[in-house]
Amino acid sequence: MQRLAEAPAGAEIAVPAGKYRGPFVIERAMRLHGDAGAHLVGDGVTHTIAVRAADVTIDGFEISGSGLDLGKDHAAVHVSGDRAVIVNNRIHDALHGVYVRQANGVRIEGNTILGTRTVLQPIDPFSSAPKPSEGELCEVSLNQNQRGNGIHIWNSSGHVVARNTIRDTRDGVYFSFVDRTEVRDNEIEGVRYGLHYMYSDDNRFEGNVFRDNAAGAALMNSKGIVLRHNRFLANQGHRSYGILLQTVDSTTLEANEIVGNTVGVFFESGHGNRLLDNTIARNHIGIHASDSSDGNDFAGNRFTGNLHTVETTGGNLTSRWAIDGRGNYWEGAVMLDLDRDGIADVPHRELDLFGKLRREFPVIGLLAGSPGERLLRFVHARIALPGLPGVHDPAPLVQPTRP
Repeated sequence: MQRLAEAPAGAEIAVPAGKYRGPFVIERAMRLHGDAGAHLVGDGVTHTIAVRAADVTIDGFEISGSGLDLGKDHAAVHVSGDRAVIVNNRIHDALHGVYVRQANGVRIEGNTILGTRTVLQPIDPFSSAPKPSEGELCEVSLNQNQRGNGIHIWNSSGHVVARNTIRDTRDGVYFSFVDRTEVRDNEIEGVRYGLHYMYSDDNRFEGNVFRDNAAGAALMNSKGIVLRHNRFLANQGHRSYGILLQTVDSTTLEANEIVGNTVGVFFESGHGNRLLDNTIARNHIGIHASDSSDGNDFAGNRFTGNLHTVETTGGNLTSRWAIDGRGNYWEGAVMLDLDRDGIADVPHRELDLFGKLRREFPVIGLLAGSPGERLLRFVHARIALPGLPGVHDPAPLVQPTRP
């Protein structure tokens, strides 16, 4: 676009409907607004749009046609300028959707980002023709690991990622060395990890939906995270999780809905975390609490309809399953409450009879719900049997917390 090359810093450019061939490089602060039908198309070799200046807005475009080289981080919109605003765009047929590299204070809001599921390849890959004609190409499925991420942010801070819809990318939102960022009201479906996250501290995730992914969220080597009012739904597969937390400290999971996953919540090597008022329901395993984690608090959580409520690797002796006299709701627990204070008069012991053996020997899962296991659960809930793994809730709730 000639107007883009000639525009002064601070210009506002309205782009009418039409298809515009790039790639485009923006090196001055400006605001680009696309009218309905304005389509920015890359050359398939590099980024469709490269934002190099601070204070650039890209609003209302269809954007496609980036390169597909993961080694070069090709993206529909590649941002290295502070305070960029990427809003209300429809992104498709690109590698990464929006890639933010060492730029602070970026707002990514209201975009639809669709991953590249197929690519065109020559029918004869050994052909000596310099460029195959359209009739010599065939459509080939692109493996999920070869796709880019919906939103990829690296080594920066102070962002807002809100109200985006992301489908069929590699990971939905990827954070690495990203701090003090707000992620809210996004819908992410059909990806590998809805949220793939490492070495990133003091971030907030609220009101997001992670559905039908290999993992809803995988959080690693981080601290000070808040996840509140999110939904982790039907993330299923051989090793799938609603939420995986590995070496995550001082983090709060509150009022989330974690339903229908292979493993609802997986804790490993986590310290000083709090799980409060979450619904953990209809998962194959409700919560995995590794003994390498300690000092974690669980209260007000609602455990219902899980095939195996708790999986442990030991006694979890340093974690607390009640805070200030308020424990969790356990489906099937003894609910004797003579003083009607909402707290059961007897503690609850949630048995994990098979522990990690069910992973090493999956056929053991067939014993779940057998008469022998039910008898052990009945007795252990009333009289602590020595040597059996599980968790101890001293103040179980008589009624579940409100979802």
